[in-house]
Amino acid sequence: MKRSAWLGNLKWTLRRKLFGYMLLLTALLLVLLVVGLFLFGRFNSTKKTVKESLELQMDIFEKDVFAHFDDLAAAGIRLSGDVAELLDEYLDQQGMDFAALTDAEEHIAALQSRMIGPLRDALLQEHCSGVFVMLDTTVNSGLEHAESSRAGLYLQINGYGTDDRSVLLYRGRAQIGKRNGIMPHRKWRQEFDTGLFDEYDAMMAAAALSSEQAYRFTDMITLPGTSDKAVLVVVPVTGADGTVYGLCGYEISASYFMTYHAQMTRIQHMTGLMSMGGGAIDADSSFSCGVDEGFYRAPQGLLTVRDAGSGMLCFDGDAEPYIGVQRTLRLSPNNGDVLLSVMMPKADYDRQMRTSVLQNVALGALMLFFAVNCCMFFSKRFLAPVLEGLEQVKAEHRTEAQSQIAEINDLFAYLAQKDRAHEEALRALEAEKLQAQQEKERLHRDYEKAQNRYEAAYARIKRLESAAGPQIDPENYQLFLEGIQTLTATERRIFDYYLSGYTVAQIMEIASIKESTLRYHNRNIYNKLGVNSLKQLLRYAELRKQEEAAGTHS
Repeated sequence: MKRSAWLGNLKWTLRRKLFGYMLLLTALLLVLLVVGLFLFGRFNSTKKTVKESLELQMDIFEKDVFAHFDDLAAAGIRLSGDVAELLDEYLDQQGMDFAALTDAEEHIAALQSRMIGPLRDALLQEHCSGVFVMLDTTVNSGLEHAESSRAGLYLQINGYGTDDRSVLLYRGRAQIGKRNGIMPHRKWRQEFDTGLFDEYDAMMAAAALSSEQAYRFTDMITLPGTSDKAVLVVVPVTGADGTVYGLCGYEISASYFMTYHAQMTRIQHMTGLMSMGGGAIDADSSFSCGVDEGFYRAPQGLLTVRDAGSGMLCFDGDAEPYIGVQRTLRLSPNNGDVLLSVMMPKADYDRQMRTSVLQNVALGALMLFFAVNCCMFFSKRFLAPVLEGLEQVKAEHRTEAQSQIAEINDLFAYLAQKDRAHEEALRALEAEKLQAQQEKERLHRDYEKAQNRYEAAYARIKRLESAAGPQIDPENYQLFLEGIQTLTATERRIFDYYLSGYTVAQIMEIASIKESTLRYHNRNIYNKLGVNSLKQLLRYAELRKQEEAAGTHS
């Protein structure tokens, strides 16, 4: 092939190769970038962000719920004391005991008249939907089911969205409520049914404890005659003489919980659940709340919880699945843990993940497009002056040729000097060859001397092997001799003690060391000398001594 044709083919070959190498380098960089993004969590950033947002919302939700229920428990304890004080005062004024209130309609009405004002004030001051006082007495013990009928007052908030909230009378004497501007509830009854409290007897028995230990929260109940669901904080009311007057406390309805605990959050359609009992999640028997100034879709029915990865859980129910996190919370000494859940619809989560993937794909495509164009641009800009310089080299006027590339000009100067230095280089190579030959001969002589020494040493070892019998390994013995030079001063001293015939106990006494220290030195001596026992050490030492006596060891 002619030189011009070779250069013409080289022009295209270089261009294609340079483009290919640059493209390969760019692809490698892109792969490294993708791996780095994976390692640093870029592709998991959406999942991580969702997890962090849910955990942050759980922190807020947990603090809000605990503070709310703790405040209501404290308010219930205060209310218990206030009601007990009011009852004590009334009974003292009337000169009667609590048992005398049974069937005493006039006294019960008087007590309700005294309590209704403070109860309304307590209701409006606390963050709750209702307040109640249930006395362990009834106005008519002769009626059917009188054993479960109890007198008292139960007030409820009528609406939670305005500052001017009206109050309804759910339980108590209607005439007393009307005189105080409190209209009866649509499902009003005069007396309580103890069936409202699943553990009524246990709640009454808890009066023997202090108020701080006696209060409890009920499971979610459906208020009699209504579809309203609520949780009650219940505190026993105990007189100064220890008489148990009944129960009092506050109500938190599902509607009030939803309104009060509406969350400020960036999580779309965020849902918070509080399940009393801490077992399986029954969404229909749980408090729920959502986004403040927005809407949420609370799950329905029983929820099955499974691991969704990355520290999150998947909640599968009768409707759509949810993604979220869970925590347990203890509300009172007499209640088990409640289960808090913060979640979002899985459809929202999947949509965010798809958006993140599309963004990453678009980013990769943009980077690839940019890389290909850069490869084309730089290969063209780089090859044009290189090929021009090669044409000048082809003209064989290297000393006078000038190129736009400094490296090409340096190449011309180098080629011009190369010819002048060629003969000098050959002479230098001849001189180096002669010197190398001399060095080879010297090394050969040294090798022959070393070979002679080796053969003499090998013969000596063979003689020692014959003299000492099969118990001496020549190689191990040689390691033993070399290892003596590596012993430390302390190790050499102990070595000499053994050679002198001292026992272990004598060496410990002479050297003033403990047995563990001597074992430590023994282990180091054995390792350095290549022996496994004191017997083998003494055998090699005796052989060495014989060699020295015979003048075979220097």
